[in-house]
Amino acid sequence: MTTLTTAPAKPTGRRTAFTLPGPYRAVLLQHRTALWIALGLFALGAAALIADRLWVAHAADAFAASDCSIRQTAKECGGPVRGYLDAEMQFGRNLDYMGMAILALPCLIGVFVAGPLIARDLETGTYKLAWTQSYSPARWLAARLAVCAAVVITGMGLLAAVQRWAWTSGPELEYDRAAWYERAIYGSVGPVAVGYALLGLAVGALAGILLRRTLPAMTGAGAVIVSAVAVLPLVRPHLWATETVSWSRTSPPATPGSGYPVERGMLTSDGSRLPESLCWDPVRDSDPCFAEHQVTGWYNDFHPSSHFWPLQLMETGIVLALAAAATYAAFLLLRRRTP
Repeated sequence: MTTLTTAPAKPTGRRTAFTLPGPYRAVLLQHRTALWIALGLFALGAAALIADRLWVAHAADAFAASDCSIRQTAKECGGPVRGYLDAEMQFGRNLDYMGMAILALPCLIGVFVAGPLIARDLETGTYKLAWTQSYSPARWLAARLAVCAAVVITGMGLLAAVQRWAWTSGPELEYDRAAWYERAIYGSVGPVAVGYALLGLAVGALAGILLRRTLPAMTGAGAVIVSAVAVLPLVRPHLWATETVSWSRTSPPATPGSGYPVERGMLTSDGSRLPESLCWDPVRDSDPCFAEHQVTGWYNDFHPSSHFWPLQLMETGIVLALAAAATYAAFLLLRRRTP
């Protein structure tokens, strides 16, 4: 009796190509146009910032080589001075425009996720085809959120990094750039930008599953994200302990420099604080008011520039916690609504 044996296959030396699991590949194929457009817009915005930053540096170098000065009145310096100052002003405006665009992106992300990505499938019933295959509703939602999160983190991280580089680097300019605590700059040069974008993603997913109709889900997600972007920064000054400077009534006001002003008021003889508006009356003399309330000086609470990163990290942590809560609520609601 003979036994047939099969020789083991010899390795071919080739590696198996990596392929995405089915749900993720389906999301990429279904929404590839929108995802490519999003990545293209992120790249275009970053390229525009880089070009603008290089242009203002070139304008500064050209002006330095012209032997003219800003306050020189010679006729031959009129053109170089105007060209240099125009380049500076446009650079500052473009930084503000890009900052406002980055602040608006979480709303657009939430609207896209709530409507075309989730609610439309639930409204038209196309989700049934996916759920009857080998993956569950939870994997269906996880695939959508994972693909969008990868695009959002990559794109927003790139924009925030380039915006910070353009804002912090470059030549010294005649016109001061926007302060670090101004909303358009603060929200676009740190991890807060990525945090709010992920919050938009999570809120969009929750709105899509909750409302299950495209237009209501898009409207609801947009309203919630706009409210979050407008309201959450109001608690920003209180996320980290402030520093205080004080001075007497007879001394010149103490200024915090580039600090983020939080509160300013009057100090009394017993150390109490009073609002500045209490004795601020341009019609009548304020000296009797000072004497009545025993005002001896002033105080100013502020955040110095060294508080930028603590404030960024604290706010980012809060926003990411809200995003995690919204994501958990979306999965929990999906589980309750599906067999």
